[in-house]
Amino acid sequence: MAFIQANQTQKQDEETLIPMSPTSQCLNSSIMSLAILFVVELKTVLDEFEMVDFIRNFLLATNARFSSIVDVDENGVPCWKKVNVKVEDHIIVPIFPKDLSTMDYDENLREYISKIAGEKLPYNQPLWEIHVVKYPNLNGEGSVVFKISHAIGDGHSLISTVYTAFRRVDDPSLPLALPNISLRVNGTEKRSLWSYLSKCINTVSDLTWHVLKASVLEDSKSAIRSGKPGVEFEPIAISSISISMESLKQVKSKVGGTLNDLVTGVIYYTIHLYMLSTGDISRGKSMNLLATRASKANICGNHVSFVNVPVPCMNGENNVDPLYFVTKAKEIMERKKNSYITYLTNPIIKGVSEHVHTNFRNTTTIITNLIGPNEKMAMTGHAVGSCFFIVAGITQTSEMDIRNIWWMGQLRLTATMEKNFIDSHIFYSCMKEAFENIFQAACGGEISSGSGII
Repeated sequence: MAFIQANQTQKQDEETLIPMSPTSQCLNSSIMSLAILFVVELKTVLDEFEMVDFIRNFLLATNARFSSIVDVDENGVPCWKKVNVKVEDHIIVPIFPKDLSTMDYDENLREYISKIAGEKLPYNQPLWEIHVVKYPNLNGEGSVVFKISHAIGDGHSLISTVYTAFRRVDDPSLPLALPNISLRVNGTEKRSLWSYLSKCINTVSDLTWHVLKASVLEDSKSAIRSGKPGVEFEPIAISSISISMESLKQVKSKVGGTLNDLVTGVIYYTIHLYMLSTGDISRGKSMNLLATRASKANICGNHVSFVNVPVPCMNGENNVDPLYFVTKAKEIMERKKNSYITYLTNPIIKGVSEHVHTNFRNTTTIITNLIGPNEKMAMTGHAVGSCFFIVAGITQTSEMDIRNIWWMGQLRLTATMEKNFIDSHIFYSCMKEAFENIFQAACGGEISSGSGII
């Protein structure tokens, strides 16, 4: 009888071991360990007891990986192993100094996020934790920080998973409606022989460049890239602005292109302004950003691809037309759309941590866009004032990392950077100035009240 029970127990253990995907192994290895930090700023304070109910009743039911640890099978292959979750072990409540101003508490929040971004998740429990911050910020009275290993899923699938546990403010009985991601790269192109040939030529060129960036070709050192060894051990700083969709659409109606083209142009111009403020001239330097995207929509797991995009470099002129950067962004992104490279990078990176790590390290900056719901949302009855996300483990290899999230008529643009090398306050000012100048050049006049930059 004992022998039968032992066999049954062994069989159950074997059944609970589910092999990790090659991409998840790549993003959670000794070479590179990435985590997504999703920051939700609440209008009212949420306590840890409400968070316990939230995790038990909603979060654990959305994805089995939230109840699994990383183990290895008899062949040494990393696997997911189902375990019983001690919810309280995953909740952390930080203590900040008393009687500070809202501005100081907001700065404390960003310092705290920077600190936990540099800490590894414990391997003896499922790879996630939630930080309940009971202090005010510029967008509310409290915050919740979800820290989730990238091995569980990509940014789109993880944040979409968290969103499923939220509810609409106007009708809590209804879940949030998340926009679908369009995976078509260029659906309106003419399907001629030349279009396919052109795409193939561009793909070969992009793939060659991608391989070189992942091996020997390194971006130039600059005011936003120190290129020093050991940068992964340096602390990070966070700068963030919000831009209204109304003002973005006003500019888009004047200059054409897509909203992503416009945002890329804002980032190009921000880099130019920051380098100008430091006296660094980009002309003649090699600078690239790594644009990442979900390669499959509405599917749990890691389905990411990325493409190297050049940053236009100029002399140190003060009087540069701001729309030049938007025009260049449109031109460059149209060229990148006319390539199959985004379909190739996901299979290339699977199981090759060194390849991904080197590509990050050799690139000046990284950019990701995520789309959120259009409705006002609430978490366990607490209305959300704003939200943003960063990826821990990437900024430390590439000096600067820019993450954009579209939510409720706003674009939240968040940059993380090497704290002791890039001045986050100056970079914040450059982000604001970049869009203000682009808006003025395209639409004339100042941004109207209520539809500007926060």
